[in-house]
Amino acid sequence: MKIVHVGLASFYTDGMTYQDNQLAKQNVRDGHQVLYISNAAKYVNGKVVETGYEDAVLSSGVRLVRLPYERVVNHFVSDKFRKVKGLYKLLEDFAPDVILSHDLGYWSVLDVLRYKKDHPEVKFYADTHADAYTSGTNWLSLHVLHRIFYHYLVQKALPYVEKYLCISDECRQFNIENYGVPGELTEFYPLGGVLPTEEDYQAYRSARRAELGVQPDELLLVHAGKLEPQKKTEVLLRAFAAEPELKARLAIIGSIPKEIEASLMAQMDADPRVTYLGWKSGADLQEYLCAADLYCQPGKVSAIMQNAICNRCPILLYPHPGYVKDYDYGNILWVKTEEDMEAVFRKLSASEIPLETLRKNSERCAQELLDYRALAARLYR
Repeated sequence: MKIVHVGLASFYTDGMTYQDNQLAKQNVRDGHQVLYISNAAKYVNGKVVETGYEDAVLSSGVRLVRLPYERVVNHFVSDKFRKVKGLYKLLEDFAPDVILSHDLGYWSVLDVLRYKKDHPEVKFYADTHADAYTSGTNWLSLHVLHRIFYHYLVQKALPYVEKYLCISDECRQFNIENYGVPGELTEFYPLGGVLPTEEDYQAYRSARRAELGVQPDELLLVHAGKLEPQKKTEVLLRAFAAEPELKARLAIIGSIPKEIEASLMAQMDADPRVTYLGWKSGADLQEYLCAADLYCQPGKVSAIMQNAICNRCPILLYPHPGYVKDYDYGNILWVKTEEDMEAVFRKLSASEIPLETLRKNSERCAQELLDYRALAARLYR
């Protein structure tokens, strides 16, 4: 089978653990030919860097083609309009059996729709990550970009879409309310992960804990991602500092925005139990998650949460409605405030939280809900 992923609204970066990377790799592992069509940019140390046109076969076996955006008015508008040359010809030359469009908010989706009209036997799926927390967060974005421009593109695509795949219930509601997507067309399609074997899990866990100097009587907590204020990294650090008796290390992984770098680094330097590891590759991050006894995500939504569950981590988590609805397998410690976090750390210090039970429940959640082998197989039906 030939499968095309169209990711013109994202920045495909080899080595990361985002959904588009993992699904495409799993498609190859399952024996399919895979083409990923991306825009011409990627992440380098947590920052978006333009790359220009590219056509290469990655070590995973995925063929990656990067298409630069055509200029529309200026750079800002071009990044929102997302128009490229050569998309229809790429599809025609590759002749896919399945197309998965990662988002529909790009002008050149009209080329994908033209290909689908010309080849009605091709299965066309769309997925979406847009929700009220991450999309349309100001008036202009919500009312012009989402409710007019992206609404128009989604409506053009809906007659040709087999299923509209939503990564959360919040995502589903946002798309129904702002793009007019029929509820019956939607399907829950969570961000997932690759489950480590027992041998790999134990090897990664031992190696990374030794690297960080974690003692047998200490816990390892991990917090990761793009460490902007919405991640609540500063709040987490304050709550952790408020429980000095807790025998634990807190490893922080990710990129720090310039405007908060000085204050955040000062907080981390003030507590010898905290280690800042900087930006890490997706593969390295998975190993640190295997090593962790608790993954801490007290702020905005992030795909690292699902990665952590797939690596058997109990989770400290803010109760976004979709998280509460979809991921609570008895593996989550819910926190809203700094005081909630302090209470968790006090209980950890007193050994009042059964982390091994939570770990087993995360493993069960991963097996039943998040395994990319099962998520990739959904595209073959």
